[in-house]
Amino acid sequence: MRISPSSSHSCSGGRVLVLAAARFVEMPGRSHLSALPDDVVASILVLLPPREVARSRLVCRRWRALTTDHHFVRSSFLRRHAGHGHPVAGFFYNGRWGNNGDYFPIHGEVDEAAAVGERLPPDLSFISGTRSADPCQGNIKVHGSCNGLLLLSFPRPHLGAYYCVCNLLTKKFVPIVVPGCLSCCVSLAFDPSKSPHYNVITLGDRYSVHVYYSETRSWRMAIHSDHSACLFQDLRPARGVFWNGSVVWIASQSLIRFFIEAEHIAKMPMPPRKKDWICGYIGESGGHLQMIGYTKKEKVTACFDILEIKEGQSEWSVLYHVDLSRVKEMYPCIQWPTWDSRHHQHKIIDYLALSPIYVIRGTGKSGQRSVLVFSIPGKVMSYNMENQEISIVKEIALTQPREFEHFWFSFYAYNPSLFSL
Repeated sequence: MRISPSSSHSCSGGRVLVLAAARFVEMPGRSHLSALPDDVVASILVLLPPREVARSRLVCRRWRALTTDHHFVRSSFLRRHAGHGHPVAGFFYNGRWGNNGDYFPIHGEVDEAAAVGERLPPDLSFISGTRSADPCQGNIKVHGSCNGLLLLSFPRPHLGAYYCVCNLLTKKFVPIVVPGCLSCCVSLAFDPSKSPHYNVITLGDRYSVHVYYSETRSWRMAIHSDHSACLFQDLRPARGVFWNGSVVWIASQSLIRFFIEAEHIAKMPMPPRKKDWICGYIGESGGHLQMIGYTKKEKVTACFDILEIKEGQSEWSVLYHVDLSRVKEMYPCIQWPTWDSRHHQHKIIDYLALSPIYVIRGTGKSGQRSVLVFSIPGKVMSYNMENQEISIVKEIALTQPREFEHFWFSFYAYNPSLFSL
């Protein structure tokens, strides 16, 4: 099963056009690329997926100039997203036991990478200061993934962490100096449809909000702690989600939203909640913010709602009602009973080791062909909301006999892009 709606048809059409253009160039009297106008060449190359565009830059200087133009890169990005929901190539994963920076592709990504000779997992040796080209060696931590850009950190003995923003496809990176006092809850924000520049957002002393601007390569305190400390009480987990020019965090089972350009912070509206309700996931996909919440009893049943909210709305709506009870039948070991030490026997099952990781929203108002990626101990799996198909995406070796499932805040969805830094 392919996780994201495929664009293989349009990509194959692009390859056909490129071949046709090559034959046109080889026709008698047209032995040079100059025979084709720039706009024609660009309109052909923009049909290719990002990996093949990057490869086409090696053909000649002219093609490189055309495909590195910001207008071309932006058009390629918008075309890839238009009508295909939110494509996801794979996930970076920060392990709980030190196995940081692991990467696993989604179905079909391996074939696409192999077609252009690209290595998976990605090669990070182009970043100076890395001790290994393999992100699975445990010395890399991912802090953000946003429209093809990654925010990474590497440990440096006696010097603190080394941060950088990089593009794996173009193999470019920019070091970022993150002061030690600002290394809490570091997030990446990048919306190429609005600006070619990115931001890094982090929380400082007593939850003051600080912003790094790539355009000026400087930091600025956007929100003083006097205005934000009370909002960030019980911040769990320490990770923000970028959504429509803002960063959203979970604090005290509520959502806190920081608007980057306006430098404004506020609480978001929440859906009706029952007693003991917890927020088990937030994420952005297809321009919407998704949330999954449940009570302890609801989680044990493996049945819950995926909620979403659109910019400008004040109420959450149900995107899909998920029923993963079949997973309990397939893997009974994920149902954990409580041990009664007084009577030396197990009580009723009161914990289900299953957690959502990411919602890949499909197309249209109803999110057709949406997919839920979730985890159980030792496995990352997918649930197709259209045909209810359940598939294994990734096997993760267990490090303990009874290990918990992996949680959403350790995973970062990645999709390659051509944007420059």
